[in-house]
Amino acid sequence: MRIIAVFKKTGGARYISHLDLQRAVQRALRRSGLPIRYSMGFSPHPVLSFASALSLGFTSVGEVMDVAMAKEVSAAEFEEKMKPQLPPSLALISAHEVADGYPGLMALVEAADYEVTAKVSPALTFADLKSRIDDALSAPAPAEKKTKAGMKELDLREQVLAFELRALENGTATFFLRCDCSPKGSLNPKLLFDALADRLELLEEPEYCRLALWADKTGCTPLWGRKEP
Repeated sequence: MRIIAVFKKTGGARYISHLDLQRAVQRALRRSGLPIRYSMGFSPHPVLSFASALSLGFTSVGEVMDVAMAKEVSAAEFEEKMKPQLPPSLALISAHEVADGYPGLMALVEAADYEVTAKVSPALTFADLKSRIDDALSAPAPAEKKTKAGMKELDLREQVLAFELRALENGTATFFLRCDCSPKGSLNPKLLFDALADRLELLEEPEYCRLALWADKTGCTPLWGRKEP
């Protein structure tokens, strides 16, 4: 069986690399005393994977990992034994049991939700900023993205599933963004906000927090909730 667990990546943990995150979780798993399944070979390690690597400097309240177990373990027992082993900046939120035959996380993830906060021109009203977002989504948003095959030109709008202004208080804007996050196409929110920085009159680099990862593009199916045909 496997456990799909949701955890945070906040505070100073935003600055650790994906490889360092993997090492930190592996150490926590070993300390927990849980019956973790180990890989074969010269240097066995816990069988562990993550749904999607988070950009350095981003925070998250919805990171998802997949841990293979050597024997049956309830979600409640996993939470009880793992929570004390993780620092507050990598706090465990929830755990969910799935069968060994359940699809891998990287093959499941289709969309990601983000909250983006940034200082904007104090002259802008909520209506002004909302109108500029609507205008931005109605016109091409060209950008270049580095891929394994080299630089690729794309229209960022094609990977935006939802984009709205949630709040504007004392010159600080809070945006909600849902975007593609799959092997076929994945949008880094920073790429979008870099392209729109002048249009939205951003005064500083935004802060990005990933809220959730989804197994569909509508934000209805969590990664552990897919129903097999």
